[in-house]
Amino acid sequence: MDNLGRVWLEIDLDAVTHNIKTIRRIAGKNSEIMAVVKANAYGHDAIEISRVALESGATWLGVGALEEGIILRKAGIEAPILVLGLTPEDQIDPLLFYDLVPTICDLQTVKALSQAVVKYKKNARIHIMIDTGMRRLGIKSEGALDFIKRVKKMNNIEIEGLYTHFAAADEEDKSYTKLQFAQYKRVVNELEKEDIHVPLKHMANSAAILDLPYTYLDIVRPGITIYGLFPLPLAKRTIKLKPVAKFKTKIIFIKKVGTGESIGYGRAYTTIKETTVATLPVGYADGYPRLLSDRGEVLVRGRRAPIIGRICMDLCMIDVTNIPGVQVGEEVVLWGRQEGKNISVEEIAEKTGTINYEIICMVDKPRVSKVFIKKGKPFKVKSLIEDV
Repeated sequence: MDNLGRVWLEIDLDAVTHNIKTIRRIAGKNSEIMAVVKANAYGHDAIEISRVALESGATWLGVGALEEGIILRKAGIEAPILVLGLTPEDQIDPLLFYDLVPTICDLQTVKALSQAVVKYKKNARIHIMIDTGMRRLGIKSEGALDFIKRVKKMNNIEIEGLYTHFAAADEEDKSYTKLQFAQYKRVVNELEKEDIHVPLKHMANSAAILDLPYTYLDIVRPGITIYGLFPLPLAKRTIKLKPVAKFKTKIIFIKKVGTGESIGYGRAYTTIKETTVATLPVGYADGYPRLLSDRGEVLVRGRRAPIIGRICMDLCMIDVTNIPGVQVGEEVVLWGRQEGKNISVEEIAEKTGTINYEIICMVDKPRVSKVFIKKGKPFKVKSLIEDV
């Protein structure tokens, strides 16, 4: 395809299929899969990823905000969608109109739902979040029984799900996660003693799926593992995942620079010998971290080339002196594999002092095209100019 643009994310949908099926095999037949596609599927395109995830065995989708769920509905996706964030009262009507399932943490929202759903002539399905230790959202576990009993008395409300979120499941020390699990189970036991049975119980995120099978329950919620990456820092890599994305660009300009010449803003880099400098049309406005200035590397012809000088808003420079014959128009991999060599997302994260989650989300920019791959070939491009 010729319309890739200046910088693009190459997304292998067959890798998504592999990862979902791998998670399906691990989770077993008794747990449904909720594919977490919030933040535009961690920067990978929620619509395309959702379609493939559902085709591959997921039965639920999880989004971070109401707007994300509406985008999926408008794309024709009919699977149940849980909004993992909170929905303000003034957004309840679109939530019901688009048949999205809200996370509930307070009675006022339930009351508003109970009233608003009347015109739809159905019950409002809800998932109640229990705070077992994250201290971010949710009803505190010690008050959960009373809260749920009050919700049960409200008209037009169906408590479909009960869930929690782990704070440290990706750490080697699992003691806090076990404490959270115990608090959640205590709430469930209290409910069952009151003859209150919630159909869908869930807690297992990517890290728990990898390492804590007792947390699987009715649904598991893989996020970053869908995209072929592992949660940090110490989650066990017990399964074979395939990275879904590669971040790519092309060389747009090449010049030879003499010894002792400075490169780029602030004259931050000075050559120590005659140097062949290639300019790339990618910068921090495209989600390529400025912190990689003078320390990052890219792949050209399967060989590493160092970034020299400061990464600019739209451009950066690399040293290709040791890669003879490089030409304008050649493909460059910013992260991902090329000719058997790899620059991992984790390497980029480590060099910039962050986590792999942030690196992949950073490149979800309007001017970064997305190229979708099936069976090893591009079949669709989404770009700022057009969708093909």
